[in-house]
Amino acid sequence: MTLRTRIAVLAASAVAATVLVASAGAYFTARNQLLDEVDRSLNELAGEVQALPGLVVLPRANRGPFARDVGFEVIYLQLILEQGDPQIPAGQNVNLPLQDADREVASRIRPAIIRSVTVDGHHLRMVTVPLTGRGLTGGALQIARSLEEVDNSLEGLAVRLGIAGVGGVALAAALGLVVSRRVVRPLERLTDAAEHVAATQELAAHIDIDGSDEIGRLAVSFNAMLSALEESRSQQRRLVRDASHELRTPLTALRTNIEVLHRRDELTEAQRRELLDDATFELAQLSELVTELVDLATEAGAGDEPPVDLALDELVDRVVARFERRTGREVTVDLEPTPVSGRSGLLERAVSNLLDNADKWNPPGVAVDVTLRAGRLSVRDHGPGIDEADRPKVFDRFYRSVSARTTPGSGLGLSIVNQVVADHGGEVFVDAPPDGGAVVGFTLPTRAPDPPDAGTGVDALETSGA
Repeated sequence: MTLRTRIAVLAASAVAATVLVASAGAYFTARNQLLDEVDRSLNELAGEVQALPGLVVLPRANRGPFARDVGFEVIYLQLILEQGDPQIPAGQNVNLPLQDADREVASRIRPAIIRSVTVDGHHLRMVTVPLTGRGLTGGALQIARSLEEVDNSLEGLAVRLGIAGVGGVALAAALGLVVSRRVVRPLERLTDAAEHVAATQELAAHIDIDGSDEIGRLAVSFNAMLSALEESRSQQRRLVRDASHELRTPLTALRTNIEVLHRRDELTEAQRRELLDDATFELAQLSELVTELVDLATEAGAGDEPPVDLALDELVDRVVARFERRTGREVTVDLEPTPVSGRSGLLERAVSNLLDNADKWNPPGVAVDVTLRAGRLSVRDHGPGIDEADRPKVFDRFYRSVSARTTPGSGLGLSIVNQVVADHGGEVFVDAPPDGGAVVGFTLPTRAPDPPDAGTGVDALETSGA
């Protein structure tokens, strides 16, 4: 079934259940009220004739078996003697049912009882009461009347309730279709837009928002998803376009060197070695570029690493130590304790890229300065610095200033830093110190430091006291 049909069916089912419960309640309430009225009338009559003198007077007062009395069409009587034998008035051809419970009433074992019985296909309401009077030690009187009026009234009520219920369910189904059409219309527009996007790949298509209800919020989310997909696809296209441009240079150089090496008979040994060194260098550059492209395309190699609480100062210290061993470059560090939440592998990659960038521009024999204060990490080199026009672009993908195009590199290192820092809720920056060089770094939100260990504090106090 379509969603519209399901809504209509659910509405009709809910109304049908409500009508059924309400009809059943109305029917049984009316039935109980009618039976209560019949029981009250039977009990009043039984109270009048319960004593033996009243029973004797009853026929004389023209209140015989087939006479009208207090609204009854027909009244049936039956006397139960002390021995349990039944007797009916003269002229009455109906014997009322006699059970052990009625004989127990006649024997004074139980009080009066009232119930519905069926005699010769006639539905009756019957009361059995004990006879009272001087000298009587037993006996009971049964009085019954037809329930035909009650049954007819209940039958008519059931028919009317059934007609009203069927009409109510039909009306609910019709209204459900109307309401479902209005409810489903925005969903149909959303479905059409999704199918259009799937068929045409036009992520610029958006849905008009009519309100702020759940469907409106769904439309807002769908539009936001389309915008995010459009931005992602645009970034992907830019990445592919820029990557193809950057890959073309080392591939062209490699091809040229290999073509020249094919004429090895025309080359000297020194020329061949120089060409091989150039090819090896270009291969290294190409490998580095491919690695960084893969990292950048997979969110800087984030993988499934969960964020954890860590000390940024300790992480920076580890990266600096590895950098010094790898490059032989001296690094001066000034780190203060900085607790943050993040992914250790990504942050190490970002710090390492900052150090590699500084090492590329720093003069030989000059130390790189690393400072960490209040979540702000600064890596300074003492090179030529960055032109003011280039500073806003240094974190862009593949961007290389005019002065940097003659140096090794892919133009992706700082872009990866930017992406890692953005994923951690931080910001990157570039500064130009007055005395030359460049300061490149980032700022991360810090977290509250861990509380001191209670056991450590006690041990410290005991040691101090000793």
